[in-house]
Amino acid sequence: MSGIRFEFDPRCLPEVMVLPEVRAALRTEADRIAPIARSLARSEISDDFADSIEVVEEIRPRGRPTAAVVADRADAASHEHGSVSTPRRRILGRSAHTQVEIT
Repeated sequence: MSGIRFEFDPRCLPEVMVLPEVRAALRTEADRIAPIARSLARSEISDDFADSIEVVEEIRPRGRPTAAVVADRADAASHEHGSVSTPRRRILGRSAHTQVEIT
């Protein structure tokens, strides 16, 4: 049996995580999810809620980059998870699991 043997060295992971290609891939996925979330928010909540949805990039304390789709409103958590007076809608969670095929 011949072939190439590859052993991953975890010491290089911090360098890999900050590569522009990794951050671009994270941003691309968040940019794919955001319009789906806005569309769901417009149809189920309001235009104002949809307008508050944006992509936010950050570096976590241990160096892990993220790109998240967030709703920047005081009542966003109530709409996402539900509360006594607000039904659970999971706009952001549902949009992250939606696959759109363009034909």
